[in-house]
Amino acid sequence: MLTSSSSTAQPKPHSSISSWIIRHIFPIGWLALLTGLFWVGDRALYHKLYYSLLVAPMIVAVTMQPRQISPLIRNPLIFAFIIFASYIILTLLWSDTDTASFSLLKRPIYVLTMLLSAAMLAMERPPALGQVMKTSAVIAAVAAALSFGYYLYNANFSLSGQRFSGYGALYNPLLSAHVYGFFATFWLAYWFTTRQQLAPMPLICLAVLGTAIIATGSRTPLLALSAVAAWLGFAQPGRRSLLLLLTAVGTGLALLILHPASLISRGLSYRPDIWSEALALAAQRPWLGYGFDHQLLLELKQAGLTFNDPHNIELAVLLAGGLIGLALWFLLYGMAILYSWRNRHNSTVLVASSLLIFGFFAGLTEGRDFLSRPKEHWFLIWIPFALLINAWLCSKRKTDFSRPPL
Repeated sequence: MLTSSSSTAQPKPHSSISSWIIRHIFPIGWLALLTGLFWVGDRALYHKLYYSLLVAPMIVAVTMQPRQISPLIRNPLIFAFIIFASYIILTLLWSDTDTASFSLLKRPIYVLTMLLSAAMLAMERPPALGQVMKTSAVIAAVAAALSFGYYLYNANFSLSGQRFSGYGALYNPLLSAHVYGFFATFWLAYWFTTRQQLAPMPLICLAVLGTAIIATGSRTPLLALSAVAAWLGFAQPGRRSLLLLLTAVGTGLALLILHPASLISRGLSYRPDIWSEALALAAQRPWLGYGFDHQLLLELKQAGLTFNDPHNIELAVLLAGGLIGLALWFLLYGMAILYSWRNRHNSTVLVASSLLIFGFFAGLTEGRDFLSRPKEHWFLIWIPFALLINAWLCSKRKTDFSRPPL
């Protein structure tokens, strides 16, 4: 009987292999996902890194231990995503896309892989994703400092030249600002949750990333960071939230006085006209939309311009999935915000929710690809959701992956 009991207590070989992959390979995959755009020059290689370090290990881990998936998909956010993604895939039946259906079918699977990997890490190695996130945020600040220094060198140390976009796989100032803004949000929320008001690391990293964002000339992350500051202030009102509010207002006034071009030089960049055309198009097929990856042309006849991007993530969802798709989209965000508000005193949840708020507001003025292969838009939408799922499951285990005080 003793021998039999001892035998049943030993983990199965398949379970051990799956656990080892989750504990050791998944963190490497997440590090590559979070930082790869800074050091991979080819975007195709960035995709391959994700496939080899997260997708392939996920397939092996699930094959070895398929039962571990069942409790994870019961998480409300993962379940809501599956419903939303399933409906969006269904819209391919009436989409006029010229992209192969198999290619489009894989895109929600890539996102689901990331969400599940964050959930599995919460169950197997709770502190891991928080540690990877902090390491990645340091790498992002270093990359921003080196890239901005090189940019200044090429521009003969003049700030009046071409907009800063970054290097590696970052080539577009606006999209680069999304990534820099994501990590700036992390350090802002990190500082807000630390006990030390003048903690050097978050403040230095935030200053470096903030400088890079301003140099891109993009106003989208500035708007989104302002929303994050408001979220933090409402979530935990106090002296630090007041200091944050005053700093945000002071920074805005300083930019308006010292560098007004960064805020007002390009006006509204045709955004109201683009949104008006997109809404008029959506009104023609309000309930089901035009289908996933549909061919979109928005003509601004007075300006003589044509756009294939509504420059608003929610409008993109509306055009693709109609009001049904948009309702499922808002259901996903609604559950996330409700959970975040109820657990706003958990520092891990507060940091993750701040990233979610940043992404949502950044997506109000830019973006179409709400379901795609790994790219900058993931930093606005799905990576924050994954971090929040990880925080949700860690809190259920009464584990906080937030870091020790600096």
